[in-house]
Amino acid sequence: MGKKKEKRLVKALVVKAQLEVQKTGRIQIPAPLGIRVNSKTGEVETPLELKLLGKPVFTPTIVPDKLINHGLQKACLLVQKPGGDCKLSLSSKSHLDIPIYGMHDIPCILPGDHVKETAEVESIDIRGIADPSYQGCKTKNMLIITVVYKIKVIIAREECIRIPKDCEYTDEDCHIEEDDSDDAIINRNDIKIIVNPQQHSSWRV
Repeated sequence: MGKKKEKRLVKALVVKAQLEVQKTGRIQIPAPLGIRVNSKTGEVETPLELKLLGKPVFTPTIVPDKLINHGLQKACLLVQKPGGDCKLSLSSKSHLDIPIYGMHDIPCILPGDHVKETAEVESIDIRGIADPSYQGCKTKNMLIITVVYKIKVIIAREECIRIPKDCEYTDEDCHIEEDDSDDAIINRNDIKIIVNPQQHSSWRV
């Protein structure tokens, strides 16, 4: 039986899960003055524009086998009205904080794992409903604003990986010795991992 190659340890982030999920941000607000709503369909008949201010901020929490995610999206709701020369002019502006929530079952993840999330807006919907708590003679409306995101999630864990002492970075992959069971990288998602001993080991997701 041949002698094992001398090895050294490198701390690296090992990918445990990579997936695409959907998260929803939703807020309900009193309809600004002058908003008209179709009572049968909930469609808003007054011109509105929702501007998202920057990217959503997520605060993920990991419990064993589950990702719980709260987030916040800054936004601005612009209400428009007909102006001169057949153009619309600004009637009112409201600044909003839209809460986001998502919970996903992901096997094998643990508290302390690193989470990276990249968000892309899929759709924005604004609907009107009658305020059920309003007791006045006229109908008072509420707006339900919904933002749907497509989120790419990567979850990784810091692990110490043994590599041969004479392994140098080239165009070829630096293969990790697997003669001991605890040396192997767990890669359940078939993601290519290249260990480069020349890189600093403090990289974060």
